[in-house]
Amino acid sequence: MIEALTPYLDRVEEAGTLAQLGVGLGASLLATFLFRALINGPILRRIEKSENLYDDRVFVLATPLLNIGVFLTGIWLTFQWSYEADSFERSAFAGGSIAILLVMLAQFMTALVDEFIPPIFQEIDDRTHLDLSTMQTISVSAAKVVAWLAAILLALDQMNIDITPILASATILTLVVGLALQETAGNLVSGMLMLIDKPFAKGDKVIVKGVKGKVVDVGIMTTKIRTGNERLVIIPNTSLSGELVENYAQGSTLENPDSMNLRFRVQTTLDEDPELVKSIMLKAITDCEYTVDYRKTEVLLYDISETALVFRLDCWVKDYNQERKAKDWILIEILRQFKAQGVTVPFPHLTVKKED
Repeated sequence: MIEALTPYLDRVEEAGTLAQLGVGLGASLLATFLFRALINGPILRRIEKSENLYDDRVFVLATPLLNIGVFLTGIWLTFQWSYEADSFERSAFAGGSIAILLVMLAQFMTALVDEFIPPIFQEIDDRTHLDLSTMQTISVSAAKVVAWLAAILLALDQMNIDITPILASATILTLVVGLALQETAGNLVSGMLMLIDKPFAKGDKVIVKGVKGKVVDVGIMTTKIRTGNERLVIIPNTSLSGELVENYAQGSTLENPDSMNLRFRVQTTLDEDPELVKSIMLKAITDCEYTVDYRKTEVLLYDISETALVFRLDCWVKDYNQERKAKDWILIEILRQFKAQGVTVPFPHLTVKKED
């Protein structure tokens, strides 16, 4: 077909630049109308019959680009054919048409990013229960920046603008920024790994790096913990990497994940009846509104020292946030029963030596 058109194209070239422009622009308009009829006809009907919803949305987003893209491509070919390589007209009109097409392509890519990346993250979040909102924002923004930078650089190159200095400057700037943000990048990677591994979540009570409190936010860069005295501690995620984390909200053997083990020791004098002391403690545990009935609840005679019987108490609290209230109630009740039953606790002994 190209060989059949060659004699006609040669005649148009002999007629001059205006004839070439006229034929080229006319062919571009004709190709645009034919292509528009094609995509709005059989292609559209085929897509409408498909049960896949993604191709419908992509088609809607791509239609403006396809309609105008054919015409802009025709302009580019026309000026490539009509003018010499180094001419102003070729650089301005051919390069300009491709620059516009690249900008439209960048707009199309950003529309695809907004349309499809958030649902992908949402689906992953629903399956894994990870809080990926921050990662979603970063991914969407990075994809848009890459799309626009690529479009701008290619557009400048098509208009015969030397982009080598721009690329060199961008490379140096990237290296400088990369060196300056090493710690930030470390926090970012650690934060992403924490979001995947989930050693703790928002609302959990934890002990990490000697800080005990409730997690109020797990971010990409830092983790925020509110302590019992209402102080907000902000810890960089790189500092948490590899640290031992004690999580009160995870690891419970009960059906309630918020329950926790409460264990402490109580001493009495040596002459007390161990069975009576154990019964008093068990009753205090049973009567406490903050505890739960669990088979591992027990009171044991843990040790016999020179001055006291040492009992260890093990029980389970419904909510780890009520740990201190539960211990307070149980201790008060034990002391009250000790007084009622005549059970005494040992006092510290002070030994005084007299030197001759």
